[in-house]
Amino acid sequence: MKAMDSNPACEFEGRGGLAALRLQHPSGAAVEVYRNGAHVTSWVLPRGEEMLFLSSRSRWEEGKAIRGGIPLVFPQFGPGPLPQHGFARTSLWSLAEAGLARDGSVRALFRLEDTDSTRAIWPHRFSAGLEVALKEDSLSVSLEIVNRDEEPFSFQAALHTYFRVEDISAVTLEGLRGVEFVDSLRGGAREAEEREAITFECETDRIYDNVPETLRLVDAARGRTLVISSSGMRDAVVWNPWVEKSRRMEDFGDDEYTRMLCVETGVVLQPVTLEPGASCSGRSVFEAG
Repeated sequence: MKAMDSNPACEFEGRGGLAALRLQHPSGAAVEVYRNGAHVTSWVLPRGEEMLFLSSRSRWEEGKAIRGGIPLVFPQFGPGPLPQHGFARTSLWSLAEAGLARDGSVRALFRLEDTDSTRAIWPHRFSAGLEVALKEDSLSVSLEIVNRDEEPFSFQAALHTYFRVEDISAVTLEGLRGVEFVDSLRGGAREAEEREAITFECETDRIYDNVPETLRLVDAARGRTLVISSSGMRDAVVWNPWVEKSRRMEDFGDDEYTRMLCVETGVVLQPVTLEPGASCSGRSVFEAG
């Protein structure tokens, strides 16, 4: 992490009394991150345009997952022996540093280490670092995992990003043509994407394998294109709950599916194995155009 020259950062008491941090870029862009899960809940462009979706029914309680923004998935994706999507998104992270970096971005670094509680359900010693970097028209989120144990361990991780859209029926996702995906709604059936511009007309839950470094989310109703660039994250999960699933979710409004799309970058289909003392990292950059 580069040295900080000043500190355009403000810690505050967020919703539900949760500890949060607001970063303000000189351009007027801003981002808010809750220590509960090191969870990015808001990314606003200089003219005040919100880029992330946040459900009006989200819970705001320590130890509970926030619905929307950028939940951090680690060390498990989806259901399994651990809580859904792991424990990182419901753990209390520490704020290590925040301020203006020499490259002009405003950055914050959050850290999480194993505890008695995490080792009780996942018996490994680890450290995790999440860095958020804000520029005028872009947001970068980086995750690093370090194995502090004496044995190897394997994990999955993802940035479960909820993008705000004006109208899901006018949204396309570009850049995945020819990429194989696992369709979670069809029992894990695997096939190749045939469309250059993916549209959304029903519930979608797909894990794309070994995706290109750059995808484009085109929101025609909003007149905006978002470029999603990733490194160290080979998979992309594309999700929208549509009508019926939205109605079954307690922390999600019945019609909110029309205003969001999840494009989740990460390592999901093939878990990463880290040797003792080793580390790995991944980063996603979201650029508004």
